[in-house]
Amino acid sequence: MKEKANLSVGVDLGTSNLLIYVEGQGTLFNEPSIIAIDKATGTVVSVGHEAAKLDGKTHSKVEVARPLQGGVISDIQLIKEILLFTMDKIFLSNLASINKLLIGIPSDITHTEKEAIIELGRGLGIQNTEIEEEIKAGALGSGVDIFAPMGHMVIDIGGGTTDFGILSLGEVVLSKSIKIAGDFFDRQIIDYVKTVHRLEIGNQTAERIKIELASLTGPLPVDEDDNPAVSEAMGRDLVTGLPRQVTVKAEEVREVLLSCFDPIKSVLLATLEETPPELAGDLVDSGILLTGGCSQIPGVKEYFNEIAQIPVYQSEVPITAVIDGCKKMLKMTNRHFYSEV
Repeated sequence: MKEKANLSVGVDLGTSNLLIYVEGQGTLFNEPSIIAIDKATGTVVSVGHEAAKLDGKTHSKVEVARPLQGGVISDIQLIKEILLFTMDKIFLSNLASINKLLIGIPSDITHTEKEAIIELGRGLGIQNTEIEEEIKAGALGSGVDIFAPMGHMVIDIGGGTTDFGILSLGEVVLSKSIKIAGDFFDRQIIDYVKTVHRLEIGNQTAERIKIELASLTGPLPVDEDDNPAVSEAMGRDLVTGLPRQVTVKAEEVREVLLSCFDPIKSVLLATLEETPPELAGDLVDSGILLTGGCSQIPGVKEYFNEIAQIPVYQSEVPITAVIDGCKKMLKMTNRHFYSEV
């Protein structure tokens, strides 16, 4: 007997992490958006944390890939493979049980990419597949009443992009995006260590350095003994070709990040300048909401506050704000809520 299709599923299709919410069961998957493929057979070796462990450490028979790069879909087929694998992993291998699929998307993807994502869901056999902008879902998931006749601003600093959105009456009035975010920060750290320390490091090492040492303003991070924090980076010496270790200081990472945030600052100012006057006035009270993993970098809130001169506050659920918003949207059956393609 065919299982009745009655489950609603939400997906946050992030550059860094994939999150999946299942109605009645909560968020069952929250792992890196990375897939490892056996080149010979084309079969999936692993997805998420297990695939991330293989990044930079595989042989010629296994390829580790990120289907989303800089908020842009680089391989729609690999996204399909990730979803199929994860659905099976969380006991949703019978896709016929899903009657509604809502996918959160970056603000700046093209019309063609939006169509491809909707067709991806329908290709899985889920005809009722909808999309929604992550900045809207993130605000809703953070507890903002986006349906009120009042302007709200969201800055989502994710893995691939930093998205800016002005919301009012349940819709995105204005949005901008820049392909500078967590992954770009990692690449800049790699370039810095290569240039200054003459050492080539991998993505995992760069991300660890970012997590351990990143800050934008205020006091520099310290270790448990209250000494200036440092991080040990191991890689390949560019001169000798031999393995070597260097010490990276927190002040070096801040220098890298401040350079990265200069163009982000420019987009923030451009967004505020283009915001309609009445909504701009609302922001004096409602402020700016920060979401996304890299919004948690110490000093980011103070950095934006200094620029915009209005209140800036951090979402209580910066990592899960989008999927939490998708959960709320899926329950709003009496509203026409989804973006149209």
